[in-house]
Amino acid sequence: MRAPNTLDDIRKLAGADTPVHPASAVKAGWSSIVREAVRYGEVIVTNHNRPEVVVVDIAAYAELVRRAQANDPLRALQADFDRRLAVLATPDGEARLRAIAATGIGPPIARRKAVRKTAR
Repeated sequence: MRAPNTLDDIRKLAGADTPVHPASAVKAGWSSIVREAVRYGEVIVTNHNRPEVVVVDIAAYAELVRRAQANDPLRALQADFDRRLAVLATPDGEARLRAIAATGIGPPIARRKAVRKTAR
């Protein structure tokens, strides 16, 4: 997905009622920008009429971080890896590992069959 790079793109994401201010207004009135961010959740800041940054209030930021962490694909991979690795901590883990190593790198079905034989 490409990054939104026009004001229209950003407005579609943020909503039409999200305040927009040029960078010069931010420099001149930071406290009012902060108040708007708290009130609306976010403020779009432009530079030469192009969106440059979005100022968000702390609650919106915390929610963005929480959602990003909850949807992190690496977490699912880590959980799957940990589940598979836990097999080695079982009483027959060493035998299963040796069976897998003995099959070498081949089709996954051959590795599964070898592991099943040692699990019996």
